[in-house]
Amino acid sequence: MRRTGGGGASEGIADVVIVGAGVIGCALARELAGRAVSVTLIERAEPGAEASGAAAGLLSPQADAVAPGPLFDLCVESRGLYSDWVRELSEETGMDVGYRRTGILRCALPEDRARLSVFLWQRDAGFALEHCDAAGIAGKSNGRVATRIREALFFPDEAIVDSRRLTRALWLSAERRGVTMLLGTTARRFLLREGICRGVETDGGTIQAARVVDAAGAWAAFDGTLSLRLPVAPVNGQIVQLDTRETLLPTVIQSEDVYVVPRADGSLLLGSTLESVGFEKRVTAGAVEKLIGAAIRLLPSLASARFVTAWAGLRPGTPDGLPVLGLSPVPGLYLATGHFRNGILLAPVTARILADALTGKSSRDLSVFSAERFAEHPRAAGAGAAPGVFR
Repeated sequence: MRRTGGGGASEGIADVVIVGAGVIGCALARELAGRAVSVTLIERAEPGAEASGAAAGLLSPQADAVAPGPLFDLCVESRGLYSDWVRELSEETGMDVGYRRTGILRCALPEDRARLSVFLWQRDAGFALEHCDAAGIAGKSNGRVATRIREALFFPDEAIVDSRRLTRALWLSAERRGVTMLLGTTARRFLLREGICRGVETDGGTIQAARVVDAAGAWAAFDGTLSLRLPVAPVNGQIVQLDTRETLLPTVIQSEDVYVVPRADGSLLLGSTLESVGFEKRVTAGAVEKLIGAAIRLLPSLASARFVTAWAGLRPGTPDGLPVLGLSPVPGLYLATGHFRNGILLAPVTARILADALTGKSSRDLSVFSAERFAEHPRAAGAGAAPGVFR
């Protein structure tokens, strides 16, 4: 039996144990199982129950990138993997995960027009980018954008996916490939023997493994006894869902203050906030008002839209806004966390990179994403997380 409760973990053995069944953990488990690696996946709740299920599903490396860098390169690489990745996933599971290359229309309110210039480096670097005047904005938004907005940039290669359906499909595919799922099982600490990580101690017993992956998202620093410094902290983000009877938006519409994501069912997701409030996952009236107000300034017809619901999720932030990937300073322990706003986007490339590292096939330099960078620059967790709207 591959799906068990907390009592089924005692003294199990696997090639690789992964802690955390969000989109990153499920994607990695699936990838490893496809390479004939024995994998056990530990999850204290249900797969995708935290940040992965709360995300709006933007696959948008360009729309917020004001400068080049290693994270931008990694995000672009992962976006390029998505089409084939989700097609294979859908063939395996029969699930439509809502992947669509909609593009993103980033609009500038009159007071924000100068801010669009920070993205123009992308055009010089060869990335698709279109400048839109009032007529172009109307054409790409079915005339829905406020008429006072007369300048925008369109990123045609950006895409969206239904994050909840994606995580469920990854979970199902991983199970079908032979991954053992230990749901309702809480990881307590890593099992260290002579300084080497040899497994995970859970509330249901010990799971031994040759290699262990910490993909626990905002909870990645759960083992307080570990000598490794891992400053991953939760960042609360709130999203509002509206329903409108108008024609479906053909693209994501974004401003400095909000993004509006069209869903296949005709609803719209408005996101999102960034709040450092610890592990308090909450929806607040002020944040809902702020998101809806910003969306109406962008798309005035939303004033008559029906409020459906709102939710919050805890994204795993790091001091420098970069993920933590690869082998840790503790032998046998690998890290795949700290993806902050980009967990959904980075899932396919993270799965490939970590699977290569775990199977000894990697020659990629991951030093910029290594946990060792935190030993040199001690700072409070989340203190320097990159600003901006929250995916």
